[in-house]
Amino acid sequence: MDHTIDRRALVKGALGVAAASLLTACGGGGSSSGGGGVSNAGRSLTPWPAYVPFDGPKPDVPGDASGVQPLYLKYPETLVQSVNNAVGDGSVVKALVVSFAAPPKPVGENRYWQAINKALNVDLQVTVVPDPEYGQKMTTLMASGSDLPDIIMFTNLALPHAAEFVQARCADLSEFVGGDAIKQYPNLANLPTHAWKGMGRIGGKIYGIPLERPKPGNSLFVNRTALQEAGIPKDWTAEQYLAAMKELTGGRKWGVGWFKTLFGGLSAAAFHAGSYGAPNTWSAAGGQFTSTIATPQFEQGLEMMRKLVEAKAYYPDSLSVSSSDMQSYFHNGTVASIHDGFGSTNLTTLTKINGRFELDLGRPYGPRATPWQSAGIFGYVTFKKAPADRIRLLLRISDYLSAPFGTKEYELANYGVEGEHFTKDADGIKTTDLYAQENNSTLPTRYLGQAPTVIHLPGYPDVAKAVHDWEKAILPNSVASPADGLRSATAVSKGAQMGQIVGDGIAAITFGRKPLSAWKDIVAQWRQAGGDQVADELAKEHAANQ
Repeated sequence: MDHTIDRRALVKGALGVAAASLLTACGGGGSSSGGGGVSNAGRSLTPWPAYVPFDGPKPDVPGDASGVQPLYLKYPETLVQSVNNAVGDGSVVKALVVSFAAPPKPVGENRYWQAINKALNVDLQVTVVPDPEYGQKMTTLMASGSDLPDIIMFTNLALPHAAEFVQARCADLSEFVGGDAIKQYPNLANLPTHAWKGMGRIGGKIYGIPLERPKPGNSLFVNRTALQEAGIPKDWTAEQYLAAMKELTGGRKWGVGWFKTLFGGLSAAAFHAGSYGAPNTWSAAGGQFTSTIATPQFEQGLEMMRKLVEAKAYYPDSLSVSSSDMQSYFHNGTVASIHDGFGSTNLTTLTKINGRFELDLGRPYGPRATPWQSAGIFGYVTFKKAPADRIRLLLRISDYLSAPFGTKEYELANYGVEGEHFTKDADGIKTTDLYAQENNSTLPTRYLGQAPTVIHLPGYPDVAKAVHDWEKAILPNSVASPADGLRSATAVSKGAQMGQIVGDGIAAITFGRKPLSAWKDIVAQWRQAGGDQVADELAKEHAANQ
């Protein structure tokens, strides 16, 4: 697992995708689904890029077609070179990316930035936008008629008219990446097809390069030490799960932590609904889309959440505690479980736990569970319209930065310069104090191109094995959302209102302000607010993409 990935980014990414999808049905922009504009209905579709997997260092345990990631218990002793030709031409390349970290040091004082520029042979000038300002910055950029940066990074945040903007002002990459054309960029060809599909097409064309995320979506993180001491098995029934959370509550400790944020509540709802077999945000059958929130399995999930509150197994004041504080309560053992984005299985989390307990992921508890997959991306990058040679240069930059684990390019992009930002020993990479200031979080080159993630937790082989075992147990039965990558105008224009209805309803029922029977009225309100329109638009898009 790439330990440089920031926790907040992943909560908003891996977790946020599932939440946004539940609320608005779609992570992208939209237009009316009638065959024109950004819709794919009635359009000739660019083929998805060919998938050519990287033949690199052999993992300790391989991944598989269900989405299980390869497991590396040790850092490869010998790295391969994945880029053998010149990338840039010495020109200035301007990029705009989101950031969840402190701003980077200026390039003249930043040895990581200098090394990236040298490797790419460009003068990379990056505008780093703090996450709280990203939505407004992008709205202003899209509304302006001014010149664009060469590279623009889009997150999964649903920005109104983003797809129309991309179609009008960004380069159509179809001829460069569609089908076998992607083979000119081997590291991009190594991106799995699920990531391209998660990004989706616009008007039948491909306009971006996806920033891949693994298939596991929102997850239940557990204190395995506490569960083992209480005699709680890894595989459990609904009754055993409820009893376990009660057992782990007492003496100023609680079984379950809850985020006050909307995403936190939806992550919990997704886990419980999936445990009972609910579809991942939508089901598509007979040419129609039906929301998961209208299913009896989703109601069963809400009922379990309510039972946890009635049993006082939830941390008190959960609705007023920030997500960062609740995460801290999990790290220090105050709560024994927490719902979070799968990407939080990283060294940052393990460092904060600091050996207090063994970290693990909790399995769904139903006999017909359908764990929900992520959309497969955190976002995507686009390029402003330019001559073909310039587009090829920008693609080579993304290709270099997407180099897979086990390559020299990956090492530079993710760890910096050996002897300055990191050293190596028998356990693998050891980062230095300089790395804490200069890395691909402070200078978010990871949002210009990113390799498919692997499971690699140096110094924590038992946790890495546990994560791999969890993936093998849950992914074969996991389900994707049929709405991933599809376009819906209503989802974008009315998503905030629809999301408020669902989020407030989940909290009201879970914490006893409304009876479970009120959920049907909440679903009816959501449908009237735009849910039925979204379902209609997605059905048309889905049919067009088959």
